[in-house]
Amino acid sequence: MKNPYDYLFNGVCFVFIDLRFLGIADTDILPDFIGYLFFAFGIHMLPSFHNIKRWSKNFAIILAVLSFFVELDQWLGYKMLGEVGVQFIQFLFIVFMYVVFQLLLHIHKNKPLEAKTFKTYQKFIAFMLCGFVIQSFSINIDASMRENVHFIGSVLQLLAYFFFTFYFRACHKYYKEINENKVPSLK
Repeated sequence: MKNPYDYLFNGVCFVFIDLRFLGIADTDILPDFIGYLFFAFGIHMLPSFHNIKRWSKNFAIILAVLSFFVELDQWLGYKMLGEVGVQFIQFLFIVFMYVVFQLLLHIHKNKPLEAKTFKTYQKFIAFMLCGFVIQSFSINIDASMRENVHFIGSVLQLLAYFFFTFYFRACHKYYKEINENKVPSLK
């Protein structure tokens, strides 16, 4: 069985990392909608039968569709949605990660990983929200300072990404230990 945390990590990487071609400024090599599909598959593989799992998987699919249209708008150069579409998707991503962490807290209940999940959840959401608010309101700041303020918001969100990366490593080790300790049945 494959590790569901690998798919969650790949989803976060696809959403966070924006690699663009040098000649084509608006073409992202790692499209966000593929990252949300990784999330949906990773959530599907998690060992739980709770309603939060179903809701978070459906939320990931909805975000994949919305993200596809926002990126299609950017790829085609229409810019109908503009920065509002990108900010809206980013806000929905924060809400989605809240739901994912609630699912992970439900899964790791009464296990050693629960404390790490909760601490990571608190830091991740705090840094993501602070970065989002700073970036959202950077348009109201003088043009000479706008780039610096936007950079600060990006750094805060990058820190959230690193917190999730360290959490992923702990989950990966935990999942590996559990699967190594299972004894195959003789049936």
